[in-house]
Amino acid sequence: MENTYNITPIVGSIFIHVKDMNRAVNWYAKLLGLSVPPGPYDRVFSIKLNNLILLLDANRSDHFQPSKLPLFSFPAENIDKTYEFLTNNNIDIQGDIERFPDISFLTIKDSEGNLIMIVQE
Repeated sequence: MENTYNITPIVGSIFIHVKDMNRAVNWYAKLLGLSVPPGPYDRVFSIKLNNLILLLDANRSDHFQPSKLPLFSFPAENIDKTYEFLTNNNIDIQGDIERFPDISFLTIKDSEGNLIMIVQE
């Protein structure tokens, strides 16, 4: 099927709605080992990753509801070492590592209560 409407078939960015932008920016920077300029931050903050952009968005913070299901996943090379890192950094881990023959994953809550998965394939 030819793309005649000029939409590129990749994900360019993911919006993550947040209540407290300063807390969220620092949480994601710590999780991903990134440095960010000191705050305060605007209502939208862009975190450039290797393959896309995470857009933290506090524009609707007065109506904010954290996700009840995982929004997306980050890949991990070693889920056990990742679990140790998360534990040592007081990241809210939801349950145990789930293991299958070809994939292992766990679910965490970000600083705003949104669910995110960490996946080792």
